[in-house]
Amino acid sequence: MKFLVRFVGISMIVVALYNLWVVVDVPPTYKVLASSSVEANSIVSAGTDSGKGNFVGIQPALTPIHYANKVTLRDNLRSYLQAAKARGLITPKTIVVFPEYIGSWLVAMEQKNSVYEKTNLTDAMTAVITANLFKFAVAYITAPKGVTEKDKYAAFAMKARQMAETYDEIFSELASEFKVTIVAGSIVLPEPSINEMGHLKIERGQLYNTSVVYNPEGKIQGPLVKKIFPINDEAGFTASGDPAQVPVFNTPSGKLAVLVCADSWYPAAYAKLGADVKMIAVPSLGAEDAVWNAPWKGYNGFKAPNDVDTTDYNQISEGDAWQKYSMGPRARNANISYGMNVFFTGNMWGKKAEGRVLILDNDSLSVLPATTTAGRIVNQWLQ
Repeated sequence: MKFLVRFVGISMIVVALYNLWVVVDVPPTYKVLASSSVEANSIVSAGTDSGKGNFVGIQPALTPIHYANKVTLRDNLRSYLQAAKARGLITPKTIVVFPEYIGSWLVAMEQKNSVYEKTNLTDAMTAVITANLFKFAVAYITAPKGVTEKDKYAAFAMKARQMAETYDEIFSELASEFKVTIVAGSIVLPEPSINEMGHLKIERGQLYNTSVVYNPEGKIQGPLVKKIFPINDEAGFTASGDPAQVPVFNTPSGKLAVLVCADSWYPAAYAKLGADVKMIAVPSLGAEDAVWNAPWKGYNGFKAPNDVDTTDYNQISEGDAWQKYSMGPRARNANISYGMNVFFTGNMWGKKAEGRVLILDNDSLSVLPATTTAGRIVNQWLQ
């Protein structure tokens, strides 16, 4: 009996010390200073304002410290919207597009300063997991069948509620403040849905790479867009969205379709869009120049559609393949006139995403060069 009492007492002390260690050196909101200035030469605009609306693609140059807390990330993103507004690029018909995975890095929010100073992703995530060890263990043990990379699954699942709430608050506030439609990139969450109050809701289950659209009142517009064709790097911990989903949204500029990154490469993802979609937004993660300029290795994660010339494998570059098989030609085939494909940019623990932007304007597809260290705003006026 004495042993049991002693064991319980020691366990309580250990848990208390662990909980204290977890919060020591976590930077308070007011002490996190992260650069968020937008240079004038980083704003690119095409076309003229005809009163029919516009796409504004925002590529914030993000680093780990931007994800220290809600305020730091929100204020960084706000600075880009403020810069766009100052240039007259924000109107009631504006559609703002952020990159894929912009919400997923919230897995590292409210951690010790040392997490944001790590030089590689493995060390950073190890530190995050160590600080959330009990939640990680529960998520790991309860991972759904079919999940082959349980460590990655558990890392996202253990902080999913906090991530969902923060992501929802940030983009709701920004959409409401600037009175615009926002395609909020994407975030990895378990079984996400919209609750009766109109906010993001999560449940235990499969993870989905999910894009959320906010209207100018700051409310979520259904449906949530769940990535249908995860690539190989995602397949071990995320599930495929329903190919029957209809990711079409009524906006002040007309009907908007949203496809998440690789989905834009598959005709099946366009099949449910309907005939009256005017424009399409595609949030993407992107890759370094070394990948963009390297020989294309073919479709990633799923079989190539029947209309793909597989002799292009290893003959054209990855960048050429994006222009030949993704949003540009496939949106045109679906009678969609305008499109914007926005890639992530920045340096997240040594992972340098060199963000490009693909712009579809009727029969013309433009590709803007990569940017890594500087954020960028890309405007496209609709006609």
